[in-house]
Amino acid sequence: MICYLGLGANLGDRQKNLYAAIEHIKKIRGVEILRVSSFYETAAWGVTNQPNFINAAIKISSKLEPLLLLDELQKIEIELGRVRKEHWGARTIDIDILLIDGVKINSERLTVPHKFLYKRDFVLVPLSEILPNLKFELHGDEVKKITGSPIDFKLKMVACVDKNFGLGYKNNLLFKIPADMKNFRALTLNNVVIYGRKTLATLPNCQPLPSRRNIILSRTLEKIPNAEIVSSVENLWQVLNVDDKNFVIGGAEIFSEILPYAAEIFLTVVDAEKPADCFFPKFDEFKLADTKNFSDFKILYYVKL
Repeated sequence: MICYLGLGANLGDRQKNLYAAIEHIKKIRGVEILRVSSFYETAAWGVTNQPNFINAAIKISSKLEPLLLLDELQKIEIELGRVRKEHWGARTIDIDILLIDGVKINSERLTVPHKFLYKRDFVLVPLSEILPNLKFELHGDEVKKITGSPIDFKLKMVACVDKNFGLGYKNNLLFKIPADMKNFRALTLNNVVIYGRKTLATLPNCQPLPSRRNIILSRTLEKIPNAEIVSSVENLWQVLNVDDKNFVIGGAEIFSEILPYAAEIFLTVVDAEKPADCFFPKFDEFKLADTKNFSDFKILYYVKL
């Protein structure tokens, strides 16, 4: 089922709390994050004599029954330090189930749609960003978009695949096409490239790419000359700059982790079929914006819906 969640925090490092909550939600078995909104700062609602909140909305696919999903979300709240002292009080993190496609619930523990959904601008504004067909009326509350959400970094994915979207086989790339490599260089030169340990092993001499800022996502690597090691996607947001051009170049696990936050995809598709053991993830939240045809491959350019 497709679910929409609302997130909020007004204690501690509010942005970091939202980053952590998103990463925890991603780790729930049977849950896949599909899309993340911008972050918005708003005054507290209900109990107003408390710090401003930062709010966001996310779209997920869940194999869990709604009450089981609620259990998992409340475990995350507790793990991240939420203490329920006061109704609508200050909190390190709040995670609400807002909507579930095709589902209505009215029980003691859970009401879907959320009973205050259409009364809260701080929920409606981020939710409408990831659910464009949402019909609603705002109430005039100030909801201010702020810089620092994962989508602000406008991540661009670059990959070369076969006709079945295969990326590689036995830790090797399926293709090394000179014309495509030239295009890759033109895209990424003097910009930021983000990749994992396995992709590092496929680069020339297993070395970071020259004339680029190399950021390697790895929990095991400690230090690589001319590269920065970041241990998690949650920490990635704290080292990126919103004014840079940030390219994600592999591998499959990194593409899957970062896809919900990506803005563009540059996909070289070769008209061939090769044995593959890793694949580019499905990207249903994107639409085709441009196609460039070459003799034996094409470059497809996708943007977020």
